[in-house]
Amino acid sequence: MCGIVGTVGEKALRTFMIEGLRSLEYRGYDSAGVVFLNKGLIENYRLPGRVADLDALVPQNKTGALGIGHTRWATHGEPNFSNAHPHTSEDGLFSVVHNGVIDNFRYLKKKLTLKGYSFKSDTDTEVIVNLISYYYGKTQDVLQSIKRVMEALEGSYALAIVFKDDEKKVYFAKLHSPLVIGRGEKTHYVASDYLPMLKFAKDYYILNDYQYGYISEEVVAVYHLKDTEPTAIEFRKTDVTSEDINLNGYPHYMLKEIEESPTVVRHILDNYTQGSEFLFDPELLNHIQESDQIIFLACGTSYHAALIGRRYFESIGKTSRVYIASEFAYYPEIKGNNPIFIIISQSGETADLIRCMKVIKNEGHPILTITNTKGSSLSRASDYTLLLYAGMEIAVASTKAYIAQVTLLALLKAALINHAEISLQLDQVIVAMQHVISEKLMIQDLANEVCIAKSAVFLGRGPDYDVALEASLKLKEITYIHSEAFPGGELKHGPIALIHPDVPVFSFISDPLTAPASRSNLQEVQARGAKVYTITNRSNQQDNDWFVTMDTQVSLAPLVKAVVAQYLSYYCALALDRDIDKPRNLAKSVTVE
Repeated sequence: MCGIVGTVGEKALRTFMIEGLRSLEYRGYDSAGVVFLNKGLIENYRLPGRVADLDALVPQNKTGALGIGHTRWATHGEPNFSNAHPHTSEDGLFSVVHNGVIDNFRYLKKKLTLKGYSFKSDTDTEVIVNLISYYYGKTQDVLQSIKRVMEALEGSYALAIVFKDDEKKVYFAKLHSPLVIGRGEKTHYVASDYLPMLKFAKDYYILNDYQYGYISEEVVAVYHLKDTEPTAIEFRKTDVTSEDINLNGYPHYMLKEIEESPTVVRHILDNYTQGSEFLFDPELLNHIQESDQIIFLACGTSYHAALIGRRYFESIGKTSRVYIASEFAYYPEIKGNNPIFIIISQSGETADLIRCMKVIKNEGHPILTITNTKGSSLSRASDYTLLLYAGMEIAVASTKAYIAQVTLLALLKAALINHAEISLQLDQVIVAMQHVISEKLMIQDLANEVCIAKSAVFLGRGPDYDVALEASLKLKEITYIHSEAFPGGELKHGPIALIHPDVPVFSFISDPLTAPASRSNLQEVQARGAKVYTITNRSNQQDNDWFVTMDTQVSLAPLVKAVVAQYLSYYCALALDRDIDKPRNLAKSVTVE
Protein backbone atom coordinates (compact mmCIF):
# COMPACT_ATOMS: atom_id res chain seq x y z
CA MET A 1 0.00 0.00 0.00
CA CYS A 2 1.24 3.46 -0.86
CA GLY A 3 4.55 3.97 -2.59
CA ILE A 4 7.65 6.08 -1.93
CA VAL A 5 10.41 7.29 -4.23
CA GLY A 6 13.29 9.65 -3.53
CA THR A 7 16.70 10.48 -4.93
CA VAL A 8 19.76 12.68 -4.64
CA GLY A 9 22.08 13.29 -7.57
CA GLU A 10 19.85 11.93 -10.34
CA LYS A 11 20.27 14.10 -13.43
CA ALA A 12 16.94 12.98 -14.91
CA LEU A 13 15.17 13.91 -11.68
CA ARG A 14 11.69 14.53 -13.05
CA THR A 15 11.79 11.37 -15.16
CA PHE A 16 12.83 9.24 -12.22
CA MET A 17 10.19 10.71 -9.93
CA ILE A 18 7.26 10.30 -12.32
CA GLU A 19 8.29 6.98 -13.81
CA GLY A 20 9.22 5.69 -10.37
CA LEU A 21 5.75 6.49 -9.06
CA ARG A 22 4.22 4.97 -12.18
CA SER A 23 6.05 1.71 -11.46
CA LEU A 24 4.47 1.68 -7.99
CA GLU A 25 0.91 1.99 -9.25
CA TYR A 26 0.45 -1.75 -8.81
CA ARG A 27 0.51 -1.24 -5.03
CA GLY A 28 -2.82 0.59 -5.18
CA TYR A 29 -3.40 4.30 -4.53
CA ASP A 30 -5.86 7.17 -4.82
CA SER A 31 -3.62 10.25 -4.89
CA ALA A 32 -0.07 11.16 -5.85
CA GLY A 33 2.50 13.87 -5.27
CA VAL A 34 6.12 14.94 -5.52
CA VAL A 35 8.40 17.48 -3.86
CA PHE A 36 11.44 19.03 -5.56
CA LEU A 37 14.02 20.88 -3.46
CA ASN A 38 15.34 23.64 -5.69
CA LYS A 39 17.64 26.42 -4.46
CA GLY A 40 16.27 26.30 -0.96
CA LEU A 41 12.65 26.18 -2.10
CA ILE A 42 10.37 23.20 -1.46
CA GLU A 43 8.16 22.86 -4.55
CA ASN A 44 5.19 20.60 -3.85
CA TYR A 45 2.94 19.11 -6.55
CA ARG A 46 0.14 16.81 -5.40
CA LEU A 47 -3.44 15.87 -6.22
CA PRO A 48 -6.08 13.17 -5.82
CA GLY A 49 -5.96 10.92 -8.89
CA ARG A 50 -3.48 9.00 -10.97
CA VAL A 51 0.22 9.47 -11.68
CA ALA A 52 -0.80 10.47 -15.22
CA ASP A 53 -2.60 13.47 -13.70
CA LEU A 54 0.48 14.32 -11.67
CA ASP A 55 2.62 14.04 -14.80
CA ALA A 56 0.43 16.64 -16.47
CA LEU A 57 0.67 18.92 -13.41
CA VAL A 58 4.48 18.94 -13.01
CA PRO A 59 6.25 21.20 -15.56
CA GLN A 60 8.19 19.18 -18.12
CA ASN A 61 11.35 21.19 -17.52
CA LYS A 62 11.20 20.83 -13.73
CA THR A 63 14.64 20.39 -12.15
CA GLY A 64 15.98 20.30 -8.63
CA ALA A 65 18.76 19.09 -6.39
CA LEU A 66 16.68 16.20 -5.03
CA GLY A 67 13.15 14.97 -4.71
CA ILE A 68 10.72 12.67 -2.94
CA GLY A 69 7.38 11.36 -4.17
CA HIS A 70 4.39 9.32 -3.06
CA THR A 71 1.34 7.38 -4.16
CA ARG A 72 -1.23 7.30 -1.34
CA TRP A 73 -3.80 4.67 -0.38
CA ALA A 74 -6.12 6.48 2.03
CA THR A 75 -6.04 5.44 5.68
CA HIS A 76 -6.60 8.75 7.48
CA GLY A 77 -8.96 11.07 5.66
CA GLU A 78 -10.60 10.81 2.26
CA PRO A 79 -8.65 11.05 -1.00
CA ASN A 80 -8.46 14.80 -1.63
CA PHE A 81 -5.88 17.53 -2.18
CA SER A 82 -5.39 18.32 1.51
CA ASN A 83 -4.68 14.71 2.44
CA ALA A 84 -2.40 13.91 -0.52
CA HIS A 85 1.34 13.54 0.18
CA PRO A 86 3.92 15.06 0.43
CA HIS A 87 3.09 17.04 3.57
CA THR A 88 5.11 20.07 4.61
CA SER A 89 5.61 21.32 8.15
CA GLU A 90 3.85 24.48 9.21
CA ASP A 91 7.14 26.38 9.27
CA GLY A 92 8.07 25.18 5.77
CA LEU A 93 11.31 23.54 6.90
CA PHE A 94 10.47 19.87 6.25
CA SER A 95 8.50 17.85 3.75
CA VAL A 96 7.63 14.17 4.29
CA VAL A 97 6.10 11.19 2.51
CA HIS A 98 4.93 8.30 4.63
CA ASN A 99 3.74 4.72 4.28
CA GLY A 100 2.14 3.03 7.27
CA VAL A 101 -0.17 4.00 10.11
CA ILE A 102 0.67 5.91 13.31
CA ASP A 103 -1.47 4.53 16.13
CA ASN A 104 -0.94 7.41 18.56
CA PHE A 105 -1.20 10.27 16.07
CA ARG A 106 -4.26 11.77 17.78
CA TYR A 107 -2.38 12.09 21.05
CA LEU A 108 0.62 13.63 19.27
CA LYS A 109 -1.62 15.94 17.25
CA LYS A 110 -3.28 17.21 20.41
CA LYS A 111 0.13 17.71 22.00
CA LEU A 112 1.33 19.76 19.01
CA THR A 113 -1.93 21.72 18.85
CA LEU A 114 -1.43 22.80 22.46
CA LYS A 115 2.00 24.06 21.45
CA GLY A 116 0.47 26.25 18.75
CA TYR A 117 0.64 24.02 15.67
CA SER A 118 -2.29 23.96 13.24
CA PHE A 119 -3.16 21.27 10.72
CA LYS A 120 -4.61 21.37 7.22
CA SER A 121 -5.24 17.65 6.69
CA ASP A 122 -6.75 14.62 8.40
CA THR A 123 -3.58 12.56 8.04
CA ASP A 124 -1.20 11.12 10.58
CA THR A 125 1.62 12.12 8.21
CA GLU A 126 1.13 15.84 8.81
CA VAL A 127 1.59 15.10 12.50
CA ILE A 128 4.92 13.40 11.74
CA VAL A 129 6.32 16.27 9.70
CA ASN A 130 5.37 18.86 12.31
CA LEU A 131 6.81 16.69 15.06
CA ILE A 132 10.12 16.60 13.17
CA SER A 133 10.00 20.37 12.94
CA TYR A 134 9.18 20.65 16.65
CA TYR A 135 12.18 18.56 17.68
CA TYR A 136 14.42 20.35 15.20
CA GLY A 137 13.58 23.56 17.01
CA LYS A 138 14.99 21.98 20.15
CA THR A 139 18.02 20.11 18.72
CA GLN A 140 18.99 22.02 15.55
CA ASP A 141 20.03 18.57 14.27
CA VAL A 142 17.96 16.73 11.65
CA LEU A 143 19.11 13.22 12.53
CA GLN A 144 18.55 13.80 16.22
CA SER A 145 15.09 15.17 15.42
CA ILE A 146 14.22 12.08 13.40
CA LYS A 147 15.46 9.87 16.20
CA ARG A 148 13.30 11.71 18.73
CA VAL A 149 10.29 11.35 16.45
CA MET A 150 10.89 7.60 16.07
CA GLU A 151 10.94 7.28 19.84
CA ALA A 152 7.60 9.09 20.02
CA LEU A 153 5.76 7.26 17.22
CA GLU A 154 3.72 4.12 17.77
CA GLY A 155 2.69 2.12 14.73
CA SER A 156 4.32 1.57 11.34
CA TYR A 157 6.14 3.90 9.00
CA ALA A 158 8.49 4.25 6.10
CA LEU A 159 9.52 7.89 5.79
CA ALA A 160 11.38 9.92 3.19
CA ILE A 161 12.17 13.42 4.43
CA VAL A 162 13.42 16.61 2.79
CA PHE A 163 14.98 19.44 4.84
CA LYS A 164 14.68 22.86 3.20
CA ASP A 165 18.18 23.99 4.21
CA ASP A 166 20.05 20.90 2.96
CA GLU A 167 20.04 20.22 -0.79
CA LYS A 168 22.49 17.33 -0.45
CA LYS A 169 20.47 14.80 1.58
CA VAL A 170 17.22 12.88 1.57
CA TYR A 171 16.54 11.51 5.04
CA PHE A 172 14.65 8.31 5.86
CA ALA A 173 13.33 6.18 8.71
CA LYS A 174 11.75 2.73 8.79
CA LEU A 175 9.57 0.56 11.06
CA HIS A 176 7.31 -2.28 9.84
CA SER A 177 6.86 -0.75 6.36
CA PRO A 178 9.32 -1.68 3.59
CA LEU A 179 12.02 0.72 2.42
CA VAL A 180 14.93 0.00 0.06
CA ILE A 181 18.09 2.01 -0.71
CA GLY A 182 19.48 1.89 -4.25
CA ARG A 183 23.04 2.77 -5.28
CA GLY A 184 23.95 4.25 -8.65
CA GLU A 185 26.81 6.31 -10.11
CA LYS A 186 27.19 9.30 -7.78
CA THR A 187 23.47 8.89 -7.12
CA HIS A 188 21.42 7.20 -4.46
CA TYR A 189 17.75 6.33 -4.29
CA VAL A 190 15.15 5.36 -1.73
CA ALA A 191 11.89 3.58 -2.55
CA SER A 192 9.23 1.22 -1.23
CA ASP A 193 10.61 -1.60 -3.35
CA TYR A 194 13.05 -2.31 -6.15
CA LEU A 195 10.86 -1.40 -9.11
CA PRO A 196 11.34 2.39 -9.29
CA MET A 197 15.12 1.97 -9.17
CA LEU A 198 15.68 -0.95 -11.55
CA LYS A 199 16.71 1.21 -14.50
CA PHE A 200 18.87 3.47 -12.34
CA ALA A 201 20.53 1.59 -9.47
CA LYS A 202 23.16 -1.16 -9.60
CA ASP A 203 22.58 -2.75 -6.20
CA TYR A 204 20.44 -2.37 -3.12
CA TYR A 205 20.15 -2.41 0.64
CA ILE A 206 16.91 -3.36 2.39
CA LEU A 207 16.47 -1.29 5.53
CA ASN A 208 15.69 -3.04 8.80
CA ASP A 209 13.24 -1.90 11.44
CA TYR A 210 14.35 1.04 13.62
CA GLN A 211 16.91 2.16 11.04
CA TYR A 212 17.15 5.77 9.92
CA GLY A 213 19.67 8.02 8.21
CA TYR A 214 20.20 9.78 4.89
CA ILE A 215 21.34 9.37 1.31
CA SER A 216 23.50 11.85 -0.56
CA GLU A 217 25.27 11.65 -3.93
CA GLU A 218 28.26 9.88 -2.41
CA VAL A 219 27.11 8.48 0.92
CA VAL A 220 24.48 6.28 2.50
CA ALA A 221 24.47 6.78 6.26
CA VAL A 222 22.40 4.29 8.25
CA TYR A 223 21.85 4.35 12.01
CA HIS A 224 19.89 2.18 14.40
CA LEU A 225 17.65 3.74 17.00
CA LYS A 226 19.55 2.03 19.83
CA ASP A 227 23.06 2.75 18.54
CA THR A 228 25.18 5.87 18.49
CA GLU A 229 27.56 4.82 15.70
CA PRO A 230 26.59 4.29 12.04
CA THR A 231 25.53 0.78 11.01
CA ALA A 232 27.73 -1.13 8.57
CA ILE A 233 25.64 -2.09 5.56
CA GLU A 234 26.17 -4.37 2.58
CA PHE A 235 24.64 -3.71 -0.82
CA ARG A 236 23.40 -6.68 -2.86
CA LYS A 237 21.99 -7.43 -6.29
CA THR A 238 18.34 -8.36 -6.80
CA ASP A 239 16.68 -11.07 -8.86
CA VAL A 240 14.06 -8.57 -10.03
CA THR A 241 14.76 -7.16 -13.50
CA SER A 242 13.23 -4.46 -15.65
CA GLU A 243 11.92 -7.27 -17.87
CA ASP A 244 9.57 -8.20 -15.03
CA ILE A 245 7.68 -4.93 -15.48
CA ASN A 246 7.39 -5.03 -19.28
CA LEU A 247 3.96 -5.84 -20.72
CA ASN A 248 5.56 -7.64 -23.69
CA GLY A 249 2.63 -6.81 -25.94
CA TYR A 250 -0.14 -7.71 -23.49
CA PRO A 251 -2.91 -5.15 -22.90
CA HIS A 252 -2.87 -5.78 -19.14
CA TYR A 253 -0.51 -7.24 -16.58
CA MET A 254 -3.25 -9.53 -15.28
CA LEU A 255 -3.59 -11.29 -18.63
CA LYS A 256 0.19 -11.58 -18.94
CA GLU A 257 0.45 -13.02 -15.45
CA ILE A 258 -2.36 -15.53 -15.97
CA GLU A 259 -0.52 -16.86 -19.00
CA GLU A 260 2.76 -17.07 -17.10
CA SER A 261 1.24 -19.73 -14.82
CA PRO A 262 2.73 -22.74 -16.69
CA THR A 263 6.17 -21.11 -16.47
CA VAL A 264 5.67 -20.50 -12.75
CA VAL A 265 4.98 -24.19 -12.13
CA ARG A 266 8.09 -25.09 -14.12
CA HIS A 267 10.25 -22.62 -12.15
CA ILE A 268 9.15 -24.15 -8.86
CA LEU A 269 9.98 -27.63 -10.12
CA ASP A 270 13.38 -26.42 -11.32
CA ASN A 271 14.19 -24.76 -8.00
CA TYR A 272 12.94 -27.45 -5.62
CA THR A 273 13.59 -30.72 -7.45
CA GLN A 274 16.47 -32.34 -9.25
CA GLY A 275 15.45 -35.51 -11.02
CA SER A 276 13.70 -37.62 -8.41
CA GLU A 277 15.26 -35.69 -5.51
CA PHE A 278 13.76 -32.82 -3.55
CA LEU A 279 15.89 -29.77 -2.73
CA PHE A 280 14.12 -28.56 0.40
CA ASP A 281 16.17 -27.90 3.53
CA PRO A 282 16.26 -31.26 5.39
CA GLU A 283 16.05 -29.39 8.69
CA LEU A 284 12.78 -27.79 7.56
CA LEU A 285 11.34 -31.15 6.51
CA ASN A 286 12.34 -32.66 9.86
CA HIS A 287 10.75 -29.76 11.72
CA ILE A 288 7.47 -30.30 9.88
CA GLN A 289 7.63 -34.06 10.38
CA GLU A 290 8.18 -33.68 14.11
CA SER A 291 5.48 -31.07 14.63
CA ASP A 292 2.14 -32.18 16.05
CA GLN A 293 0.25 -29.37 14.35
CA ILE A 294 0.67 -27.22 11.24
CA ILE A 295 -0.92 -23.79 11.52
CA PHE A 296 -1.37 -21.75 8.34
CA LEU A 297 -1.76 -17.96 8.51
CA ALA A 298 -2.63 -15.89 5.47
CA CYS A 299 -4.93 -13.22 4.01
CA GLY A 300 -7.09 -12.97 0.90
CA THR A 301 -5.89 -15.06 -2.03
CA SER A 302 -3.05 -16.49 0.05
CA TYR A 303 -5.65 -17.69 2.56
CA HIS A 304 -7.38 -19.61 -0.21
CA ALA A 305 -4.06 -21.22 -1.16
CA ALA A 306 -3.58 -22.14 2.51
CA LEU A 307 -6.96 -23.92 2.52
CA ILE A 308 -5.68 -26.20 -0.22
CA GLY A 309 -2.38 -26.60 1.62
CA ARG A 310 -4.26 -27.78 4.70
CA ARG A 311 -5.89 -30.52 2.62
CA TYR A 312 -2.48 -31.57 1.32
CA PHE A 313 -1.00 -31.96 4.79
CA GLU A 314 -4.09 -33.54 6.30
CA SER A 315 -3.93 -36.17 3.54
CA ILE A 316 -0.55 -37.36 4.87
CA GLY A 317 -1.66 -37.42 8.49
CA LYS A 318 -0.51 -33.96 9.63
CA THR A 319 -3.09 -32.17 11.73
CA SER A 320 -3.49 -28.74 10.16
CA ARG A 321 -5.45 -25.55 10.74
CA VAL A 322 -5.89 -22.38 8.69
CA TYR A 323 -6.52 -18.94 10.17
CA ILE A 324 -7.19 -15.56 8.61
CA ALA A 325 -4.25 -13.50 9.84
CA SER A 326 -6.22 -10.40 10.80
CA GLU A 327 -8.33 -12.55 13.12
CA PHE A 328 -5.50 -14.63 14.56
CA ALA A 329 -3.53 -11.49 15.38
CA TYR A 330 -6.11 -10.55 18.01
CA TYR A 331 -7.61 -13.96 18.83
CA PRO A 332 -4.69 -16.40 18.58
CA GLU A 333 -5.37 -20.11 18.90
CA ILE A 334 -2.20 -22.14 19.26
CA LYS A 335 -2.99 -25.84 19.44
CA GLY A 336 -0.59 -28.69 20.09
CA ASN A 337 2.61 -28.95 22.07
CA ASN A 338 4.96 -28.63 19.11
CA PRO A 339 3.31 -26.67 16.29
CA ILE A 340 4.99 -25.12 13.26
CA PHE A 341 3.51 -22.04 11.61
CA ILE A 342 3.39 -21.58 7.85
CA ILE A 343 2.88 -17.95 6.88
CA ILE A 344 1.91 -17.29 3.27
CA SER A 345 2.34 -13.79 1.83
CA GLN A 346 3.01 -12.77 -1.75
CA SER A 347 4.73 -9.53 -0.71
CA GLY A 348 6.27 -10.66 2.56
CA GLU A 349 5.25 -7.29 4.02
CA THR A 350 1.63 -7.95 5.02
CA ALA A 351 0.92 -5.99 8.21
CA ASP A 352 -1.60 -8.49 9.61
CA LEU A 353 0.96 -11.28 9.29
CA ILE A 354 3.72 -9.20 10.84
CA ARG A 355 1.46 -8.70 13.85
CA CYS A 356 0.80 -12.46 13.97
CA MET A 357 4.52 -13.12 13.86
CA LYS A 358 5.04 -11.14 17.06
CA VAL A 359 2.46 -13.35 18.80
CA ILE A 360 4.12 -16.53 17.55
CA LYS A 361 7.62 -15.43 18.48
CA ASN A 362 6.48 -14.62 22.00
CA GLU A 363 5.43 -18.27 22.24
CA GLY A 364 8.75 -19.47 20.79
CA HIS A 365 7.33 -21.51 17.91
CA PRO A 366 9.13 -22.03 14.56
CA ILE A 367 7.92 -20.16 11.48
CA LEU A 368 8.14 -20.95 7.78
CA THR A 369 7.34 -18.06 5.43
CA ILE A 370 6.27 -18.73 1.86
CA THR A 371 6.69 -15.55 -0.17
CA ASN A 372 7.52 -14.21 -3.59
CA THR A 373 9.77 -11.48 -2.20
CA LYS A 374 13.35 -12.26 -1.28
CA GLY A 375 14.59 -10.30 1.73
CA SER A 376 11.10 -9.20 2.79
CA SER A 377 10.27 -8.42 6.41
CA LEU A 378 8.45 -11.71 7.02
CA SER A 379 11.23 -13.69 5.38
CA ARG A 380 13.97 -12.12 7.45
CA ALA A 381 12.08 -12.67 10.70
CA SER A 382 11.28 -16.34 10.00
CA ASP A 383 13.18 -19.50 10.82
CA TYR A 384 12.71 -20.77 7.28
CA THR A 385 11.76 -19.23 3.93
CA LEU A 386 10.54 -20.82 0.71
CA LEU A 387 10.51 -18.47 -2.27
CA LEU A 388 7.84 -18.75 -4.96
CA TYR A 389 10.06 -17.80 -7.91
CA ALA A 390 6.97 -16.43 -9.68
CA GLY A 391 8.61 -13.24 -10.92
CA MET A 392 7.17 -9.82 -10.24
CA GLU A 393 3.39 -9.74 -10.08
CA ILE A 394 2.20 -6.27 -11.07
CA ALA A 395 -1.59 -6.63 -11.31
CA VAL A 396 -3.24 -5.99 -7.95
CA ALA A 397 -5.42 -9.11 -8.24
CA SER A 398 -3.12 -12.07 -7.68
CA THR A 399 -3.06 -14.84 -10.29
CA LYS A 400 0.31 -16.48 -10.85
CA ALA A 401 1.36 -15.99 -7.22
CA TYR A 402 -1.66 -18.05 -6.16
CA ILE A 403 -0.65 -20.75 -8.64
CA ALA A 404 2.88 -20.65 -7.23
CA GLN A 405 1.67 -20.95 -3.63
CA VAL A 406 -0.51 -24.00 -4.33
CA THR A 407 2.22 -25.62 -6.42
CA LEU A 408 4.84 -25.14 -3.74
CA LEU A 409 2.56 -26.54 -1.04
CA ALA A 410 1.89 -29.61 -3.20
CA LEU A 411 5.61 -30.07 -3.72
CA LEU A 412 6.35 -29.65 -0.02
CA LYS A 413 3.78 -32.30 0.85
CA ALA A 414 5.35 -34.63 -1.72
CA ALA A 415 8.81 -34.07 -0.25
CA LEU A 416 7.56 -35.07 3.20
CA ILE A 417 6.50 -38.50 1.88
CA ASN A 418 9.19 -38.73 -0.81
CA HIS A 419 6.58 -38.84 -3.56
CA ALA A 420 8.82 -38.34 -6.61
CA GLU A 421 5.92 -38.80 -9.04
CA ILE A 422 4.82 -35.26 -8.21
CA SER A 423 7.11 -33.93 -10.93
CA LEU A 424 5.31 -35.89 -13.64
CA GLN A 425 1.96 -34.92 -12.17
CA LEU A 426 2.88 -31.24 -12.27
CA ASP A 427 4.05 -31.71 -15.86
CA GLN A 428 0.47 -32.81 -16.58
CA VAL A 429 -0.78 -29.67 -14.86
CA ILE A 430 1.40 -27.53 -17.13
CA VAL A 431 -0.05 -29.19 -20.23
CA ALA A 432 -3.59 -28.77 -18.87
CA MET A 433 -2.95 -25.07 -18.17
CA GLN A 434 -1.69 -24.60 -21.73
CA HIS A 435 -4.90 -26.20 -22.99
CA VAL A 436 -6.96 -23.68 -20.98
CA ILE A 437 -4.88 -20.85 -22.45
CA SER A 438 -5.54 -22.14 -25.96
CA GLU A 439 -9.31 -22.09 -25.26
CA LYS A 440 -9.44 -18.64 -23.62
CA LEU A 441 -11.64 -17.09 -26.32
CA MET A 442 -14.38 -19.53 -25.31
CA ILE A 443 -14.17 -18.10 -21.81
CA GLN A 444 -14.29 -14.58 -23.21
CA ASP A 445 -17.47 -15.36 -25.15
CA LEU A 446 -19.23 -16.43 -21.95
CA ALA A 447 -17.82 -13.49 -19.99
CA ASN A 448 -19.38 -11.09 -22.49
CA GLU A 449 -22.76 -12.65 -21.67
CA VAL A 450 -22.60 -12.96 -17.88
CA CYS A 451 -20.83 -9.68 -17.08
CA ILE A 452 -24.17 -7.86 -16.94
CA ALA A 453 -25.18 -9.87 -13.86
CA LYS A 454 -25.46 -8.02 -10.57
CA SER A 455 -24.48 -11.10 -8.58
CA ALA A 456 -22.93 -14.54 -9.14
CA VAL A 457 -22.60 -17.77 -7.21
CA PHE A 458 -19.70 -20.26 -7.23
CA LEU A 459 -20.09 -23.83 -5.97
CA GLY A 460 -17.71 -26.67 -5.22
CA ARG A 461 -17.03 -29.53 -2.83
CA GLY A 462 -13.76 -30.34 -1.12
CA PRO A 463 -10.83 -28.64 -2.91
CA ASP A 464 -13.27 -27.37 -5.54
CA TYR A 465 -14.89 -25.30 -2.80
CA ASP A 466 -11.48 -23.77 -2.06
CA VAL A 467 -11.20 -22.86 -5.76
CA ALA A 468 -14.74 -21.48 -5.71
CA LEU A 469 -13.75 -19.11 -2.89
CA GLU A 470 -10.82 -17.81 -4.92
CA ALA A 471 -12.93 -17.53 -8.10
CA SER A 472 -15.52 -15.50 -6.23
CA LEU A 473 -12.87 -13.20 -4.81
CA LYS A 474 -11.35 -12.58 -8.24
CA LEU A 475 -14.73 -11.64 -9.69
CA LYS A 476 -15.36 -9.21 -6.82
CA GLU A 477 -11.90 -7.67 -7.03
CA ILE A 478 -11.76 -6.62 -10.64
CA THR A 479 -15.37 -6.51 -11.89
CA TYR A 480 -17.11 -5.18 -8.74
CA ILE A 481 -19.83 -7.79 -9.32
CA HIS A 482 -21.13 -9.17 -6.04
CA SER A 483 -20.38 -12.88 -5.76
CA GLU A 484 -20.50 -15.63 -3.15
CA ALA A 485 -18.99 -19.09 -2.90
CA PHE A 486 -20.62 -22.00 -1.10
CA PRO A 487 -19.95 -25.69 -0.59
CA GLY A 488 -22.29 -27.43 -3.03
CA GLY A 489 -24.21 -29.27 -0.34
CA GLU A 490 -24.68 -26.15 1.76
CA LEU A 491 -26.64 -24.30 -0.89
CA LYS A 492 -29.98 -25.79 0.13
CA HIS A 493 -29.40 -24.80 3.78
CA GLY A 494 -30.20 -21.16 3.15
CA PRO A 495 -28.18 -19.63 0.28
CA ILE A 496 -30.52 -21.12 -2.35
CA ALA A 497 -32.81 -18.20 -1.46
CA LEU A 498 -30.41 -16.06 -3.52
CA ILE A 499 -30.96 -18.10 -6.67
CA HIS A 500 -33.06 -16.68 -9.51
CA PRO A 501 -32.73 -16.55 -13.31
CA ASP A 502 -30.50 -13.46 -13.30
CA VAL A 503 -27.82 -15.03 -11.06
CA PRO A 504 -25.27 -17.14 -12.99
CA VAL A 505 -24.07 -20.19 -11.07
CA PHE A 506 -20.57 -21.59 -11.69
CA SER A 507 -19.81 -25.08 -10.43
CA PHE A 508 -16.37 -26.72 -10.19
CA ILE A 509 -16.37 -30.52 -10.43
CA SER A 510 -13.04 -32.36 -10.24
CA ASP A 511 -13.44 -35.29 -7.86
CA PRO A 512 -15.41 -38.36 -8.98
CA LEU A 513 -16.18 -38.99 -5.29
CA THR A 514 -18.39 -35.91 -5.02
CA ALA A 515 -19.34 -35.44 -8.68
CA PRO A 516 -22.80 -37.13 -8.36
CA ALA A 517 -23.70 -35.02 -5.32
CA SER A 518 -22.51 -31.86 -7.06
CA ARG A 519 -24.63 -32.69 -10.11
CA SER A 520 -27.62 -33.13 -7.84
CA ASN A 521 -27.05 -29.67 -6.37
CA LEU A 522 -26.99 -28.20 -9.86
CA GLN A 523 -30.37 -29.76 -10.65
CA GLU A 524 -31.77 -28.00 -7.58
CA VAL A 525 -30.37 -24.70 -8.90
CA GLN A 526 -31.67 -25.23 -12.41
CA ALA A 527 -35.12 -26.02 -11.00
CA ARG A 528 -35.14 -22.43 -9.66
CA GLY A 529 -34.44 -21.04 -13.11
CA ALA A 530 -30.75 -20.23 -12.76
CA LYS A 531 -28.30 -20.69 -15.60
CA VAL A 532 -25.52 -23.12 -14.63
CA TYR A 533 -21.98 -23.18 -15.98
CA THR A 534 -19.98 -26.27 -15.05
CA ILE A 535 -16.18 -26.34 -15.08
CA THR A 536 -15.10 -29.96 -14.98
CA ASN A 537 -12.52 -32.33 -16.43
CA ARG A 538 -12.71 -35.05 -19.08
CA SER A 539 -13.21 -37.93 -16.66
CA ASN A 540 -16.26 -36.23 -15.13
CA GLN A 541 -17.61 -34.67 -18.32
CA GLN A 542 -21.32 -34.69 -19.16
CA ASP A 543 -23.36 -33.16 -21.93
CA ASN A 544 -23.86 -29.40 -21.66
CA ASP A 545 -20.86 -28.83 -19.36
CA TRP A 546 -19.52 -25.39 -20.14
CA PHE A 547 -15.73 -25.83 -19.85
CA VAL A 548 -13.85 -29.13 -19.77
CA THR A 549 -10.19 -29.25 -18.75
CA MET A 550 -7.70 -32.02 -19.30
CA ASP A 551 -7.40 -34.61 -16.55
CA THR A 552 -4.84 -34.20 -13.77
CA GLN A 553 -4.47 -35.63 -10.30
CA VAL A 554 -7.59 -34.63 -8.38
CA SER A 555 -5.52 -32.93 -5.68
CA LEU A 556 -3.83 -30.75 -8.32
CA ALA A 557 -7.01 -29.90 -10.23
CA PRO A 558 -7.37 -26.55 -8.39
CA LEU A 559 -4.31 -25.29 -10.26
CA VAL A 560 -6.05 -25.76 -13.60
CA LYS A 561 -9.55 -24.73 -12.54
CA ALA A 562 -8.13 -21.53 -11.03
CA VAL A 563 -6.80 -20.45 -14.43
CA VAL A 564 -10.29 -20.81 -15.90
CA ALA A 565 -11.68 -18.67 -13.07
CA GLN A 566 -8.98 -16.04 -13.54
CA TYR A 567 -9.77 -15.73 -17.24
CA LEU A 568 -13.48 -15.47 -16.48
CA SER A 569 -12.91 -12.54 -14.11
CA TYR A 570 -10.46 -10.89 -16.47
CA TYR A 571 -12.76 -11.01 -19.48
CA CYS A 572 -15.79 -9.87 -17.46
CA ALA A 573 -13.78 -6.87 -16.26
CA LEU A 574 -12.62 -6.20 -19.82
CA ALA A 575 -16.22 -6.20 -21.08
CA LEU A 576 -17.19 -3.81 -18.28
CA ASP A 577 -14.23 -1.50 -19.02
CA ARG A 578 -12.86 -1.77 -15.49
CA ASP A 579 -9.38 -0.66 -14.44
CA ILE A 580 -8.20 -4.27 -14.47
CA ASP A 581 -4.67 -3.96 -13.11
CA LYS A 582 -5.59 -1.31 -10.54
CA PRO A 583 -9.12 -2.02 -9.25
CA ARG A 584 -10.71 0.55 -7.02
CA ASN A 585 -9.91 0.66 -3.28
CA LEU A 586 -7.44 -2.24 -3.47
CA ALA A 587 -3.71 -2.41 -2.84
CA LYS A 588 -1.19 -5.03 -3.83
CA SER A 589 0.95 -4.97 -0.73
CA VAL A 590 -1.27 -4.52 2.32
CA THR A 591 1.13 -2.90 4.75
CA VAL A 592 -1.52 -1.48 7.09
CA GLU A 593 -3.91 -3.29 9.41
